[in-house]
Amino acid sequence: MTLKVTSFSSKGRVTRISSSKCKEKIVHLQSDNQLRLFLMLEWDEDVVDIKVNVELNDLEKNLSNIDNLRLDKFKDKKTEKQFLLHTNFLVSFKRYRGIEELTAISVKSTSELKRKTVIEKLEIERRYWEAKGVRFAIITEKEIDRQMADNILWVREMRSDKSLRNKEELAEKLYYLIEEKRMKRVNEILQEFDKREDIKEGTGLFLFRYLIADKQIVVNMKKCIDLSEKINKLITF
Repeated sequence: MTLKVTSFSSKGRVTRISSSKCKEKIVHLQSDNQLRLFLMLEWDEDVVDIKVNVELNDLEKNLSNIDNLRLDKFKDKKTEKQFLLHTNFLVSFKRYRGIEELTAISVKSTSELKRKTVIEKLEIERRYWEAKGVRFAIITEKEIDRQMADNILWVREMRSDKSLRNKEELAEKLYYLIEEKRMKRVNEILQEFDKREDIKEGTGLFLFRYLIADKQIVVNMKKCIDLSEKINKLITF
């Protein structure tokens, strides 16, 4: 079953987003924190696969230890039927010698961790994944780099954008111009590039974002991308 943004109410802003590392064409995320962590996971080259909103199947059968678990809180009072519970992400990481390691991740805000019901659900998740031999982690906004997520969001769509017919050819030209004039400011080079190639104003910026998204040029994604910086200060060659 695919959990969609319309499946239940959410305190956060819901988002639909496409991804190259998910089997689903469109991923449904329930909060800004989920979106930011998803973007960071997608950017990570060690991440092989991301499953979103993973259902805890046959919950009671898959729990080896139900002592002190309040499963009754997550059942329909009339029918006694267990509610469907989910973990936000199941991530496959590439490790040493190509071995893959799974980590289940639940994303919560620090304020949510003060609620008893939330803690009880997290304990159910922890024991479920423990029984399956999968590492379980709880991530809050404190562990999420907001600046990095914002930077990723700023560049990521440039890879799939097909509005520019000769994108690859122009991107290569911009790359060599940047490399050649690394002592000049980024915004000056982008403006110079637009004039030199006689292309629409802003195309250079579009291609600059594409080069970052495609990881052909490397910038510190944890810092604000300041286009007034000199190239050699902003970009690592």
